[in-house]
Amino acid sequence: MPGTGLGRLAYCIAAATAVVITSTSTAMPAQARTNPASQAPAAPSAERPIETADNGNLHTWWHDNGVFNTEGPTGDNEVRQSSIYDVQVASANQPEKAYDAFTYMSIPRSGKDKVGYTKEDGAEFSSQAGLSMSWSSFEYAKDVWVDVNLKTGQTITSADQVQIRPSSYNFEKQLVDADTVKIKVPYSDAGYRFSVEFEPQLYTAYNDMSGDSGKLTTEAEGNRAIHTEPRNSMMIFAEPKLRGEQKERLIPTEESGSIHYPAEGEVTNLNTVTDDIIYFKPGTYSMGSDYHAVLPPNVKWVYLAPGAYVKGAFRFLHDNQSQYKVTGYGVLSGEQYVYEADTNNNYNHLSGASNCHSSCVKMLQFASADAEQKLDLQGVTINEPPYHSFVVYGNEQTFHMNVENYKQVGSWYWQTDGIELYKGSSMKNTFFNSNDDVLKMYHSDVTIDNTVIWKNENGPVVQWGWTPRNIDNVNVTNTSVIHNRMYWKDVKYNTCIFNSSSHWEDMGSTTKADPTTTVKNMSFENFTVEGMANCAIRVYALSNTENINIKNLKIDSWNGLDWTSQVSHLKRYTNPAGEKVTIGNEVPAGNGLALENYSIGGEVIEKSAGNWADYQLGRLGFDGENWDSWNASKSTP
Repeated sequence: MPGTGLGRLAYCIAAATAVVITSTSTAMPAQARTNPASQAPAAPSAERPIETADNGNLHTWWHDNGVFNTEGPTGDNEVRQSSIYDVQVASANQPEKAYDAFTYMSIPRSGKDKVGYTKEDGAEFSSQAGLSMSWSSFEYAKDVWVDVNLKTGQTITSADQVQIRPSSYNFEKQLVDADTVKIKVPYSDAGYRFSVEFEPQLYTAYNDMSGDSGKLTTEAEGNRAIHTEPRNSMMIFAEPKLRGEQKERLIPTEESGSIHYPAEGEVTNLNTVTDDIIYFKPGTYSMGSDYHAVLPPNVKWVYLAPGAYVKGAFRFLHDNQSQYKVTGYGVLSGEQYVYEADTNNNYNHLSGASNCHSSCVKMLQFASADAEQKLDLQGVTINEPPYHSFVVYGNEQTFHMNVENYKQVGSWYWQTDGIELYKGSSMKNTFFNSNDDVLKMYHSDVTIDNTVIWKNENGPVVQWGWTPRNIDNVNVTNTSVIHNRMYWKDVKYNTCIFNSSSHWEDMGSTTKADPTTTVKNMSFENFTVEGMANCAIRVYALSNTENINIKNLKIDSWNGLDWTSQVSHLKRYTNPAGEKVTIGNEVPAGNGLALENYSIGGEVIEKSAGNWADYQLGRLGFDGENWDSWNASKSTP
């Protein structure tokens, strides 16, 4: 059931009455405070100073300059602290000793409203509905208990009123008191990234059914339910402590090369660094709204230590390094930039152009040469990207990536995509809050495993379209879509869980395909969609398409729109001469589109069972000419 939530006014009152927090150094081990399982953790106060852990099994950190600000931008030397949640962590073998873990918070547009523009930017609904996203990170090497305290005055009477998503984690929970729950997080080399959802915080977004697409609203009367989620989300990032070879590979030392340590505060001089590595120690750094680091050719590695909070973005302008690294459990935040911050317009909002793909600030941007290059991208949390979070320009066939334990939060704007993985790349153990295409499958020989996704309104979850492509050998496993707000009542080209969009130059055109290109051998296995969804798959094939296998796609339910809004498509487009691309013959050759154990609400959709049609539960409105190109079946035991 949707909860009442609290408005911005209540948040301001809570922030105004909060006490000033003092802390101990994050770099030094702290003595633990007492926290019996039957007792709620004491709120931080002048009498109870902050205590963090820094030992072999647990590392938490804090920011002395945290501020409770839910209305506007933070100062250059401030970090927005959650006014909704507190988090403490204790080792499971010493549950009576709990340590503080700083809880960060993101709000739409970082409280800036629209600066220098009036057009839609994707943050309209989240701002009007008063949404926020809090998160807390820590490193661990053994099982822990995580205490999450809801500070709004809302209460619960049972641990069952707190949902952990992905639901498959099935962590043990204990009620501490009326606003605090304990969660046991077992150790995993992969870590865990999960949402903690208090029932009173839940609300439902609705489509008001206006115009062609409708608009999102929180008003239920006369409107159609889209999705239920927390008004103020709380993410926990339990990350494995690095040891042995991983530590040597991902944490720089003097043996790694010469190191530049920026001083805390203003950081606007990185374009002339003469060292190999830029190492941000714990602390707060600010590049301002009209600068981002365009790095010199000698810089090969940027490291953000746990507890580092860097307001800014990095561009590796040169393509001379064979091995790049961006690592560490720190935060890189785009909060100071405006939406579509255009470097050709003094970092103001894009003006007079249709897009700024080449000139807008990206959180991480690389250049690729013809020589083979590699990137290690590990651990970093990207907050509030003002546009695309990650891009590579140049030879896309020679740039290979290894992505691990990456997180993206506060993606309020349009175009806040996930990561495009280039040829021969891998990604695992990640979390994406995204307001555009999340998993961008544009290249061959790519593997992805263990992804948690919180999907906002724009774009699909998986995308392999937009232009004709040659793609071969893609394997994606164990994906959990824990929330999504995709809401359109008309049939968009670039939405659903799986999508191959029509051409970006003219999305309504059916004549921009290329039958000389082929997309083949793509496998998606164990794909779980929690809550309501808008549609499963829309393929507007711009290339020949062969051997696309989707196994164990589980969707809890359709949203409240009509079936005509939820229909899946499988279409073949032509080139300008009228030549159609082909789709492999799935029945009986087995090289087309195979849906195996595709289920809605636990019911498996089968071509032979009569529940697959567009108006039936499966919502598969595939073109009749492609009848032999697809199958929906149940696995035999």
